[in-house]
Amino acid sequence: METQTAFPSDRNGHIRRILSELSMLHPQTESEAYAIEQNERFFQAVRSVPSYIRWLYGARMNMRSEDLLEVNELLPDLDVVFHSRMAEVERKPRPGIIRPIVESITRFVRQAPKGKRFRIASLGCGSMEAERQGIEAVNRNGTAQKMTVVGFDTSARTRQFAQKNLSSLADVRVVREERLTKSRLIELEQETSENVLVIISGNDIFTLASDFTPGTFDLVMTALFLHHLDKERRTRLVEHMSVLAPHTLNYDGYKNEMVIPLLSITGWGSPVFLNAAVFSSIRFMGREGVSRLHAGAKIDFYNHGHYRAVSSS
Repeated sequence: METQTAFPSDRNGHIRRILSELSMLHPQTESEAYAIEQNERFFQAVRSVPSYIRWLYGARMNMRSEDLLEVNELLPDLDVVFHSRMAEVERKPRPGIIRPIVESITRFVRQAPKGKRFRIASLGCGSMEAERQGIEAVNRNGTAQKMTVVGFDTSARTRQFAQKNLSSLADVRVVREERLTKSRLIELEQETSENVLVIISGNDIFTLASDFTPGTFDLVMTALFLHHLDKERRTRLVEHMSVLAPHTLNYDGYKNEMVIPLLSITGWGSPVFLNAAVFSSIRFMGREGVSRLHAGAKIDFYNHGHYRAVSSS
């Protein structure tokens, strides 16, 4: 639903407003009703440290991960609040939660044949912070490789935030498209003088085969996105990625109780970010699930609760 006025900046006022907005939602399914109820319980609990700790080691332990939605998925106006705080955390050198995927992006670009524009497709791209840092790393190392980075996200608010997030990069052209096709991709590349072209588009990632031929891209990636999908769509997406590009890169979280206290401390001042971080940790797969999903890929697990799966055909 759309909110009509800005959310309060103080923490308690923010929580009250979110609870009010949640109470006005009209769930269409039992699963959505469950998601709303669990968000209401979370925001009631997060009003104080003692009640939050009781929730964290009580109700949280028995939540149905397959029916959860993060609050910004229920209240899309909170997308900017979440992505702003998430980008801040992702830019911090410690714990460096997206460093592994940034390193992979940089390595792929450096190893690409010179003289050919290297194309990356990012599915469910969100704020494109990992892509932004990857572009910065490539430029910082003096690599003259031309590249095109296409971010696909169906949320108009998120695409707008991603454009703003990337707009400060030097020698980078950033454009937005409602629905990108291969012919339009080539047209934009031909008219671009900058080394890096970023296109942010609203295509449905599950129908990309109708817009692009196999192998259109050199690398297809996801960054902290797969846990937003149910098991069937997650599996289908990972299988389909290899059709679009010879290299695939998936980066997401895995269940790791050791990081929950750190997430809680980091996110306490921003209830929306805390909600997304903790609810994501509940939705993450365990190590075995990650290994099954990315069978045949090289998988690295990191102590900060994330994994990287790289596959090349």
